[in-house]
Amino acid sequence: MNPLRAFWRFFSGRFPAPRYLAYVVLWPAGVLGALATLRPPGAAVGPGVAEQVCGALAVFVILFFMRGVDEVKDLDYDREFNPGRPLVTGETEVAAVRVYLAGSAVAAVALSAVVGAAAVVTAVLIMAYSLFLLLLERVSERFRESVWGNIVVTIQLKTGLVCYVALLAGSGLAWSDGAGTPALPTALVVLSFVLAYLHWEIARKTVRARFAPPGEKLYSTARGAAWSLGAAVVLMLAACGLRVAVALGPDAAEVRPAALAVLAVPLALVLWNVLAFRGHREARHTAGGPAFAAYLAFLAAGAVQPALMGEAPGWFG
Repeated sequence: MNPLRAFWRFFSGRFPAPRYLAYVVLWPAGVLGALATLRPPGAAVGPGVAEQVCGALAVFVILFFMRGVDEVKDLDYDREFNPGRPLVTGETEVAAVRVYLAGSAVAAVALSAVVGAAAVVTAVLIMAYSLFLLLLERVSERFRESVWGNIVVTIQLKTGLVCYVALLAGSGLAWSDGAGTPALPTALVVLSFVLAYLHWEIARKTVRARFAPPGEKLYSTARGAAWSLGAAVVLMLAACGLRVAVALGPDAAEVRPAALAVLAVPLALVLWNVLAFRGHREARHTAGGPAFAAYLAFLAAGAVQPALMGEAPGWFG
């Protein structure tokens, strides 16, 4: 098969661009919006159009890099539970994926260079950590078998990506003039987005025990579906709580009720998810769909937040 065609089949099959592009647009908008409300009235927004576009594309490429590493890392597991994956069927060779990883790493660094040196370092660290997890998967049986222990380690990839976007928020700002966002509220915003992602990650791998085949890696396997879904619910509650705390803090712009009301949407979706999961007792059902909707609503709430706060700058330059 032609190498370009082979790459496209792998890319479109394991990394559907429309879905990821929509996510990559909404994600930086949500993080930048939540951070914009922390800057002083009249402060320059920071990221210009070039930085925004290159930063978003870099996140997109890094996500593809991480997807490629996961395909290699999960190969043995996929042979049993996902037999249609391209590495399992032989449609794509591991050697080809290595080439894709090298090319995406170069592209991510080049795009990050437009944002700034800190973004380049962060991008390299994220990709290096992804490769470290591949090595850890191969050498540590405990890491492979402990799903809950695994997520504690792997979630740092998403933490790095949120920090990457937070760095984008600071590009072009006159930090010495106090235009940057305060450190503690910024850290709380970053943590809130990580917790919201964890809500979806855990919910999408929550299934009642009787519908889970032996050996399938699910968060609900160890302690049951009720505990797993309950943990996911708590994570989204905590994420929204942190956002409310930051919005009401002394460093934020003037709060309007609508700025807090938008966070009721992800919480309503969380409630819907719990009720829907309880209603599906006779067939296999994961809690991932409504959880992803709640996560997207959380991102959208950040994107619109500057418009709902008094005297807050917009999230884009």
